Amino acid sequence: MAASVERTPFRRLEALALSPAGLVAVFVWAFAEAIAWPIIPDVIVGLLALVMPCRAVRLFIAMTLGSLAGSAVLSALTLAAPDAVQTMLLALPAIHPPMLANAMHAVASGDPLSMAQLGPGTPLKVFTYAWAIGPGSPLGLAAGVVLNRIARVGPVVLALAILGSAAPAFLRRFDRLTLVVYAMAYIALYAVYWS
Repeated sequence: MAASVERTPFRRLEALALSPAGLVAVFVWAFAEAIAWPIIPDVIVGLLALVMPCRAVRLFIAMTLGSLAGSAVLSALTLAAPDAVQTMLLALPAIHPPMLANAMHAVASGDPLSMAQLGPGTPLKVFTYAWAIGPGSPLGLAAGVVLNRIARVGPVVLALAILGSAAPAFLRRFDRLTLVVYAMAYIALYAVYWS
């Protein structure tokens, strides 16, 4: 019986959230998303925070560090080859020329707060590209990335960590159903966002 309990989806996710591999996975996901990966890191960070709320802060920090590193790489690539980066971004789902123009307008003043955004909207990579060809300040970009992650991902992670803390027995009892609902919520979000 104990062996079957250890194989439940939540047990495996708990083990991942508690391990260094979980932090690395979150960092790598956020790093890739900050450059070209089209799926937001909220997906993995939120799930692990739901399953293991006590790790939410560490997971959020790993995600933010990954986003900072990815944004630094994308910024350097933009400075070296802005047309190639623009072409790459426009090839990604839901990114279009008006979005790039709006991001450039938003960051033109050089205020890092212009990158902060609640809810779905302009991807971080678009703001990074706009910042690199606009204000260009590395410290301003770093501040903007952190503010973006706090405003954009922070509420999701906080809400899921609270839910995970409030109803752990229910979530574990219905772990497969919880995972299906979680996956369906993100599939619906992307179906709307990418349409």
